[in-house]
Amino acid sequence: SDISDAMANEAADRAKAMGIRNAKFYTSDLESVKGKYNTVTCVDVAIHYPTEKMAEMVGHLCSLADERVLISFAPKTWYYELLKKIGELFPGPSKTTRAYLHDEQVVRDALQKAGFEVAREEMTGTSFYFSRLLEAKRV
Repeated sequence: SDISDAMANEAADRAKAMGIRNAKFYTSDLESVKGKYNTVTCVDVAIHYPTEKMAEMVGHLCSLADERVLISFAPKTWYYELLKKIGELFPGPSKTTRAYLHDEQVVRDALQKAGFEVAREEMTGTSFYFSRLLEAKRV
């Protein structure tokens, strides 16, 4: 699912072009997603969720996953905090201050509480955006 109709439709079109027939794509916000899935992925979404909701969001994702969860988030580090402060100096509708940084231990604790263990971790990034990617498997 994706909160954007355009993104959900694009994913469906790409899956169809690849010959994937057993996947469903739909529009939904994260809190409303229901069902059971082998793997749940949440990439570049957590940046839009306030810090106080992060553990709850991770718990919800885990409740949907039978086997594994992949989640990315912008880690809260002194470096990224500094970048946010610099971003506050520039006016405009796309200010970086709207991006939420998350304490990695909060995410790891929420995964563990839900019965998952981190199996793999990576840092991903572009010239302006960096995120931590965790793959967790049910134990």
